[in-house]
Formats: sequence, structure tokens, C-alpha cells
Amino acid sequence: MSLKAIILAAGKGSRLGNLTKEMPKCLLEIPKIKMKIIDLQIKLLRKNKIKDILVVTGFKSNKIKSHLKNKVRYRYYKDYNSSNNLMTMYSIKDEFNESFICIFSDLIFNEKILKMLIKKKGNIIPAIDITKSLPGTMRIKSYKKKLKDIGSHIPATKGDGNFIGMCKFSKKGSLLLKNELIKIKDNKKDYYTLAIRNLIKKKTHVDFMNIGNLFWQEIDNKIDYLKLKKSISKNCLI
Repeated sequence: MSLKAIILAAGKGSRLGNLTKEMPKCLLEIPKIKMKIIDLQIKLLRKNKIKDILVVTGFKSNKIKSHLKNKVRYRYYKDYNSSNNLMTMYSIKDEFNESFICIFSDLIFNEKILKMLIKKKGNIIPAIDITKSLPGTMRIKSYKKKLKDIGSHIPATKGDGNFIGMCKFSKKGSLLLKNELIKIKDNKKDYYTLAIRNLIKKKTHVDFMNIGNLFWQEIDNKIDYLKLKKSISKNCLI
């Protein structure tokens, strides 16, 4: 089975203020690790034999390309300033013809999460941390091993866990995603997880993978970055 990776790196990262005024947040250096976020992601993907890596760029696209050069493939999403990543995903729907793992470009994660997700069977498998239900993130509702709902509309006090920003799609799952994105293609405000939510409403079985106590951190704002400086170590990532 061929498995590729799609890294969503089109956004401006405006909530990080001056840290990302002149560069995409995927180029932020991880404290103590001395490596940029996207470099770590690519390193872990390559280490786990995922060779085909597509980076979807937008804001300061030239800086990502100048940094990564020919290590990856690129697609440019021109409307990054006026829409969320649902539209970014819709713009690359022609890529959804085989199994793939989609990763938010601001996600720092333990390698074991990736290894587990590669092995996990299912058509649509979001990686979930059931130990947290944090404000400012995408929460989930679950029943046994099935996903019941996903999105930021779920109150943090009502969530059964957090979507960490990584999801695996089988070939069938990628086609389901594509077809649902086509139906909601004019939605500029939502994340692509709305498509997963809609599929659940239509009784599509959506699994999830619990990451246990493994380390992950999404860098949405300055507080996240300051928190990372205190919590990160090389031992977190292996």
C-alpha cells in the first residue's frame, strides 16, 4: 500500500503576532531541538518510509520553497488570506486518489503517533488525545471506538478529547472526503474536519486513534509557543 503525506502550510499564523509576521509558522524553530517544525515533520515521515510528501503553501510560499527546496512536492493555494483549510483541502482534491496522512504544519508530535497511525486500519482515522479537551482547539465526541462528532463547536467542557491535527485516510476514505468537500466547496470559514463531521451525520463509520500519553503540541498562538519552550525535550519526540 502506498501512503503519502499532505502537510497543510498555507495559513498566515496571525495569532502568533510578530513571530510569524514575515514567515509561515511551520518555519518556527522548535526550542531545545534546534529544528524547524516542518523539518521535524519531514524527517519523521521519511524515517517511516513515506516518500511522497506534498506541502500546500500560501502565505510566504517562497520562504517555504527556499528552505525545503526539492525535498517535497508543492501546491500553492492563492486564497489563503480569505478562507480556512477546508478550501485549501478542496483545492487539492485531485490528490485524493490513494491513502494519505494529512498533517497541520504547526504540529509537533512524538514519532510513535505516526507509527501507530500508519499501522491503524480504517477509512478515516483522526489521531485523538482523550486526556485533553482544550479551548481554542478542535474537540471530539465519541462512543466506544467510534467518532460521534468533531469540531471547535463542541464546548471544551463537553469534549471527550482533542483532535491533534493529524488524520489518516484510506483510498476509500480519501474518495469519501473528496466527495464531501465538493458538496461544501464554497465554505470559506471552516476547517476540513467539517467534511468528516458531515460524513458522520450520514452514518459513515469514522474510527479514531487514541494517542495515549504521547507528546503533541500545536502552535496556534504565543502562549502555545511559550508553553512549548518549557515542555519540549528530545525525549518527547521518540
